[in-house]
Amino acid sequence: MKWQRPTCNEVLHGHSWRWRFPRLVGFRFGEPPLPRLAALIVLLLGTAVPAQPAPSSRERQERRLALPDGPSEPVPELHVAAGAVTLLLFDAPLDRASVELEGRERFRLVDVGERILALEPAADLGPGERLGLRVRYSDGARPEQAVFVLVTQPAAFDGRVQVFRRAQSIPALQAELAEVRAEIAALRARSEVSSPAGLALAGLLDENGVVARKIEPQLRQEGQSSLRVMGGFILRAPAWGLVSVQVMNLGKAPWAPTEAHLTNSTGGVQVPVLGVRMKQPRIGPGEVGTVVVATEAPTWNVGTLFRLELVDEAGTRHLLLPRVAL
Repeated sequence: MKWQRPTCNEVLHGHSWRWRFPRLVGFRFGEPPLPRLAALIVLLLGTAVPAQPAPSSRERQERRLALPDGPSEPVPELHVAAGAVTLLLFDAPLDRASVELEGRERFRLVDVGERILALEPAADLGPGERLGLRVRYSDGARPEQAVFVLVTQPAAFDGRVQVFRRAQSIPALQAELAEVRAEIAALRARSEVSSPAGLALAGLLDENGVVARKIEPQLRQEGQSSLRVMGGFILRAPAWGLVSVQVMNLGKAPWAPTEAHLTNSTGGVQVPVLGVRMKQPRIGPGEVGTVVVATEAPTWNVGTLFRLELVDEAGTRHLLLPRVAL
């Protein structure tokens, strides 16, 4: 039995799924049962779709999506990926028996609940490939159905999508309001901690204040082959230390440090690093970005020289600052 996949237009216009039953060939009555069974197993294994895990570099995203108001608006896209489940949350009950998915045999998971639909493809969709999905509601209100197009993107996939029938519906507005409130609360908390008053209340500043030093730009011959320090500064307080450097990427690929090693130049002892942060996700070719390294409370004398090394995730591109006075 072979599945004949309908086109996306058939999905969007309500055509039902169709099956074809090809004539079995290559089998003769009277054959021993074992060869026939082995041939059937080989046939099934040969048509199976291998599972593909989602690339680790692919970003999981959460979205809110309102259905189009009319047929002239584009059909919304859902971004699916092999090895990752895309969960659709609807604001109305679904007709569970009415779900129509183009190429359903290519999906490892298609699970329909009262208001939830979970999808997981067995393999990524090809470049430019688009599969249709239609879901009908069970309450009889309008719109009666939701139509989507499934695609695969190299950079991200949809982990959780809230689907609203109308952009101005009460659930959609409530979700948007909750999201705005969360963003405001996060900004307020961040500003309270990072402000001078917040630092003092958190015990990160006292009467000894902050000692600051400047980092000079690296000369061309001192810099790495693809990374170069353009300048920066060092801050030291009784409860914390901080090194901020401006880095130019002279290479052909983006760069982002994921770890830092701060080593005493004389004793060779490493200082625990609390974190490495950047304003942007990565520094592109020809760009300059800021990298900030935070340390625990300094227990060494002011002006002690350290060796600072920044390393990317692959461990192939290093940036070395041989003399950092912290």
